[in-house]
Amino acid sequence: MVKHWIKKPSHTVLFGLALILVLVIACGSSAQPADTPAAATGDAAAGDTPAAGDTPAAGDIVASFAPYWTPPTSVYGEPTRGGHLRIIYEDPLDHANAWGAGSGVTDRFRSPTMNILVQENPYDSSAPPIPDLAESWILDDDNQGVTFTFHDGINWHNGDAFVCEDARFSLQTMITGDGLTASYMKGRLQHVDLDALSCSDDQTLVMRFNGPTATPLLALTNRRAYIFNKAWFEAGGEDVMFQDVSLGTGAFIWEEGQKVGVDTQHFSRNPDYFFGDGTLPYLDRLTITGILDESAQQAAMLAHQGDWHWVRNFGQYRAYVDHEQIRTVIRPTRGNHQLWMNIRNEPFDNVRVRQAIIMGIDRAAGIQVLQDGFGSAGFLYAPGSAWELDEAAGCAVPGWCIAEDMDAQRAEAKQILEEESFDFDKTYLFTVESDAQVVARATFIQEQLRLLGVKTDFDLVETVAYRTQEQGGTWGDFLPRNSTMAADDPSAGLGGWLRCASIENRWTPGTDCDAKLEALLDQVDSTVDFAKRKAISDEMQLYAMEQYMIFPVYWEQEAVAFWPEVRGYAHFPTPYGSWMKYQGLWIDESLRDDKSSSGQTTGYPGGI
Repeated sequence: MVKHWIKKPSHTVLFGLALILVLVIACGSSAQPADTPAAATGDAAAGDTPAAGDTPAAGDIVASFAPYWTPPTSVYGEPTRGGHLRIIYEDPLDHANAWGAGSGVTDRFRSPTMNILVQENPYDSSAPPIPDLAESWILDDDNQGVTFTFHDGINWHNGDAFVCEDARFSLQTMITGDGLTASYMKGRLQHVDLDALSCSDDQTLVMRFNGPTATPLLALTNRRAYIFNKAWFEAGGEDVMFQDVSLGTGAFIWEEGQKVGVDTQHFSRNPDYFFGDGTLPYLDRLTITGILDESAQQAAMLAHQGDWHWVRNFGQYRAYVDHEQIRTVIRPTRGNHQLWMNIRNEPFDNVRVRQAIIMGIDRAAGIQVLQDGFGSAGFLYAPGSAWELDEAAGCAVPGWCIAEDMDAQRAEAKQILEEESFDFDKTYLFTVESDAQVVARATFIQEQLRLLGVKTDFDLVETVAYRTQEQGGTWGDFLPRNSTMAADDPSAGLGGWLRCASIENRWTPGTDCDAKLEALLDQVDSTVDFAKRKAISDEMQLYAMEQYMIFPVYWEQEAVAFWPEVRGYAHFPTPYGSWMKYQGLWIDESLRDDKSSSGQTTGYPGGI
């Protein structure tokens, strides 16, 4: 299999495996902070694995924030307070419903203002989860439950006290989907026993699982598992999730007088932020601007009208690398451009037709044309993942590896379609989100199908309506989309695409659940041993590939560019991290004219 990378991703230690390690070794306890001078002073390079502290007895957990949130000063220098950080984002900021219609846009609204129960360590990808709303937690002796204790004195942005019932109700809503357009977290929290989810008091949440679970906390670190205010939701319904960003617990407060749908949004420092000793966030103000046009994004960044830009266009990447001041960090591979075929529509209910369509797509050309070579061809996990299928096994499935002779493979694919009486006179429908980048990628796939003799037409749909069609299975014949795997794990990761209850599964809505695949997912959920878990993961990955359920046309490389005064860069070092942690960033005005940070940087915190 030919793979195309800037640099091979380095996923040397996986977060999911760290969680399994906690279950096996800690005997019912939560993660213990590393007790080393480097962790305490913040001088360790990001990605280093500090020596583990003594494993505590069950229930004997005291969480400390210092080892987690002191950035590596050997890279960044000492933090400074104050300043205004301006983020350039790639899409209009049209709505904020991360729970029922989640997207990167909704994360930009909710990440600064809200919290989750537990989260990934921003500077150590090998570490177990660290505190967020939960100060500490105790895993039950049978590994089938966990008790969370919340920090004292957490307040919502309106001054009301955060209580356990807010968390319990948020999780209940995510699990049931009641009141939501389509719950993003529903398929990811199936292991939680809703009947046994309770608050023993305002500071303590008791959670039990439906059975033994290999990675019980991993789904709770998902970037969209935001805990919301119960009274707020009951009073406003899902409308407030779409339109109101005023009520969170996070490090930044949505400034008054704003409306969702305006493409520049401002956030101010929360002086009541509970996290740690009150020093966070460092910034006084955060502004996020959504710019759809990629040339306008780049122009704004180069004119220093923005300070930080998430790069997915590699024409932009080259301009930033060549700039005398802008630092460009290559991110690990984590996302892909997917193609789904609608099995509710003939002839795509025929597996041989789906196989032929996939065989007709030139993956190498897609990487070169759409990614300027900065991408890779892989299977259902990001290339470099410990869960990745063996190359020989994966390449044995026709169409999944880059063809040595694409013309010959396309001819074979066309022959299969003819054998299956495919109607070449019919025009098949692409349902495409009205996003410039998605449209460009869909146009490439459309051209590939034209070379196969398949005629298609676009149905451009705005984002909210597009999500509704996705989740109901009412889209056309083809569905191209940008996607990421939420975690490098067979359950919390691949299960997010393949679980029947998951809204990320475009295969199931309106059809029967695939019993074989669901049974394999249940097995992998309850299996702790890595080798056995890997074998089950391989079987379900191979089965999904053979059914041509989902096809990543390519896995894409990402980059982040920022001006030299932006410090404490904390895009998580694993490729599956919860996006940006704005509270750990600061602006050092003394570096505004610095010219020592230009070019491409590898081995940098949050990069590869």
